[in-house]
Amino acid sequence: MRQHETNLGELGESGILERLFPIFRHADEAVTVGPGDDCAVVRTSGELVFTTDAMVEGYDFLLGISDPVSIGRKAAVQNLADVASMGAKPRWLLTTVLAGKDTPIAVLEGIAEGIALEAHSHGASVIGGDLGTARELTISITAIGELREPGTAIVRSGARAGDVLAVGGDLLGLSSAGLAQVLGKADATLPDIEAGGGAVARLAKRALAWHLAPEPAIARGWSSGCRASAMIDISDGLVRDASRIARASDVNLDLSRAALESDRALLAPLADIFGVDAMEWVLGSGEEHLMLATFPANAWAESTEVRAEFREIGRVLPCEGEGTVLLDGAPLAMHGWDHFSL
Repeated sequence: MRQHETNLGELGESGILERLFPIFRHADEAVTVGPGDDCAVVRTSGELVFTTDAMVEGYDFLLGISDPVSIGRKAAVQNLADVASMGAKPRWLLTTVLAGKDTPIAVLEGIAEGIALEAHSHGASVIGGDLGTARELTISITAIGELREPGTAIVRSGARAGDVLAVGGDLLGLSSAGLAQVLGKADATLPDIEAGGGAVARLAKRALAWHLAPEPAIARGWSSGCRASAMIDISDGLVRDASRIARASDVNLDLSRAALESDRALLAPLADIFGVDAMEWVLGSGEEHLMLATFPANAWAESTEVRAEFREIGRVLPCEGEGTVLLDGAPLAMHGWDHFSL
C-alpha cells in the first residue's frame, strides 16, 4: 500500500514555509533581515550585480526524469553562473516557486535542498522569495553577486583583436548528450546504450547527470576569470553565446577545430548511437554553464593560473561590420538554443 504523501494544499502557505526555511538557513553576517519578512535586508559597501532566470516543468525539466534535488541545483547553477561570468562572487538568492496544490511537499523540499546545496557551496545565502500556485511547476531565482571592487565587472563588449578565446572546462557538449537521453526516455525511443560497451555507458551516465544538474567550475569566473577582457557563461551553446561576445565587442571569434577535436572524439561513440554528429553537440550544447572568456595575450602568457583554469579554443580577430563566429576562419552557421525558435 502506497504511503500518503503530504501535499501543498494540506499544509497551506505557513506550513510549507515552516518546512522550507530550515533548509535555506545559512550563516551570513551581511544579512540583517532574512526570510520571513516583506523584504530581506543585506549590508554591503561594494558594487552589486543582479540576474534572474526561471525553469518551467514540461519546457525546462520533466518530473520523473529530473529529481527535485537536481531541479533545484540546476535552477541555482544557471543563475550563479551568470553572476560568475561578470567576475562577481554570488552572495544572495531570492527564490520563487509556483506549484499546484496537489504537489507533494517532498518535491518542494527537494528543490529547496538542491538550491541550498549549490548556493551554500559558493558562500551564497537564500534570503527570501515567494510561493504561489500554477498549473506547471515553476522555479524562478534572482541572484545577486558582489564585485571585488567597483568598476571591475567583466562585460561582453571588452574583447579585442589579438585576445585568446578560452573556456573554463575540459569538455563541451555533455548537456546535449544528456538532453538526447532525456528526450529518448520521454518518447520511449532511447537507444540501447549498454550495447555500446562500458565506456559508452559511463559517458552516457556522466552526460545525463550533467544535463540534469550541471557542475561547472563557476568559481573560475571570479578567480582567474577576473583577468578576462570579456566573459559569458555557456547557457545557450558555444556558438550562440560566443556570437554575443562577438557582436557586443565588434570582433570575430575564430574557433579552432583542432582545439575542439578532443571534445568531439570523446563524445563521438555516444553520438553515433543517436545518429548525430558529435561536433553538433560541441558547438551547440546549451546549459553547459562553463565560463567562456577572452583574455589579452599578455594576461594569457603571464598567468599560469589562467592557463590552468581555462583552455584555449580560438582567437579574437578584427572584423568589418557585425562581429560573428568562425571555425578555422570560415563563417559558421548558428548553433544552440533559442527559447522562441520553432
